[in-house]
Amino acid sequence: MIHTDFIVRCSGRIEYTRTILSAGILGYILFRIHNWINFPLELAIGIILIISILLILIAFIRAKIQYIEIDEEGMTLHGGLFNKKTTYVPYKRITNIAVHRSIIERVFLLGSLQVDTAGTNQVEINMKNIPAEYLDRIIKSVHKNIKKDDGGV
Repeated sequence: MIHTDFIVRCSGRIEYTRTILSAGILGYILFRIHNWINFPLELAIGIILIISILLILIAFIRAKIQYIEIDEEGMTLHGGLFNKKTTYVPYKRITNIAVHRSIIERVFLLGSLQVDTAGTNQVEINMKNIPAEYLDRIIKSVHKNIKKDDGGV
């Protein structure tokens, strides 16, 4: 039986912040426009609030349904709410791991992971908004297990 070392879920920090900032800016704009055009401000703010709550809920669900499972033989990407997709990549097939951290991701202590394998022209695993401490754990786990597969070289 294969033992799972750890599970990595993406974070919704950027989406949550983007939604809250957008709601604040839109609320401010509507408040300023309300001085020139007469419309029910309470209704507009209520609609903004409902849309913001829905967007935060969608970001939360998206962050929970996509995850990477790391074990001693490889990594598995799970995703999808209605159409489930599972991609398994054994360590011995991994040819390249790329970690990207944009300036926004660095502010939120996040990053993106791309895993390439032998025999394909596409990225097998691509996941954004991973907490930085998990990115480091993934890299260490892959290096450790690749060395183990190579006979400790």
